[in-house]
Amino acid sequence: MFNTTDSVPRQDISTLLMEAVHQKEHYIGQLLLPVYDSPKEVGRYPKFRIAKGELLKNQSQLRNATGTYNESDESFEWDSYTTSEYGHEKRVDDKVKKEMKDFFDAEMITADFCMQKVMLDYELACAQTIMDPSQFTATNGSVAYTEANLNTIDVPQDINAALESLSSVGETPNTLVLSLSLFNRIKRSKLMQTYLYGFLNTTQGGSNITTQVLGDAFGIPNVIVARKTYDNAIKGKTNILPVWGNNYMFLGDVQGGDFMAGGVGRTIIWDGDSEGGLFTTDQYRDEARRGDKIRVRSNRVTKIINPNAGYLIGTQWA
Repeated sequence: MFNTTDSVPRQDISTLLMEAVHQKEHYIGQLLLPVYDSPKEVGRYPKFRIAKGELLKNQSQLRNATGTYNESDESFEWDSYTTSEYGHEKRVDDKVKKEMKDFFDAEMITADFCMQKVMLDYELACAQTIMDPSQFTATNGSVAYTEANLNTIDVPQDINAALESLSSVGETPNTLVLSLSLFNRIKRSKLMQTYLYGFLNTTQGGSNITTQVLGDAFGIPNVIVARKTYDNAIKGKTNILPVWGNNYMFLGDVQGGDFMAGGVGRTIIWDGDSEGGLFTTDQYRDEARRGDKIRVRSNRVTKIINPNAGYLIGTQWA
């Protein structure tokens, strides 16, 4: 049986794998919900909302005859979080080690397999947190984003409406997220092409719509195309789906660091149990089965800290 005193954190493996993670741009969860190290597994924090916090009310006035000023009565609410541990492990058999020319390669192959499992689980958690219409204002686009509606899909109108909505509550969005399939479809939509480049010469083809062009047109610094997929079929079958889905585009303000920096949310990790950061790799002996266990774990929670900082555009995808 596993004994915690025998477990050895392998930060050398974690570090090497994490360096590889940053090169895998299909994983975008950490970009949208930056990691925040918490000294506590369970915590709470004060939150000022627009209503109770009276954040947008005009309450300053001329000093009255008695020499007093108008007083406001802002109040805050409490929000909380609890991190939970997730992980995956795999055994490295002693016989397999002896068959391998390099013992470290055996560990790395196994650790990479485990890391991919935990990373995918985390990515799915981030997508579920961000693409959640119960968390943010969510409004369907003016026209359904279907193949049949390529001439009438009005992406510029939908994005500009979302920008206005966020601005009205004091937020300045810096990030737009959409799936690869959705991006490819809106690139072919007539009104988007016209908005960006004017009336195109159809005999010569249109100009290319890139994430840079899209971002510049709407003043959004970061346009992220979500490419990660996963297989949700039972063992022996295959059913590939987009992790981030095609049903919504996300527009919002993404910030890292302390909660006072604002932004839509964070990935909160308990630093007392996260020696390797968001992903920690451990190794321990499984003598009964003549092998070593490699485990990758993550003690975390994905948390929306400011619902006003995000907006979902429903695509009515079909």
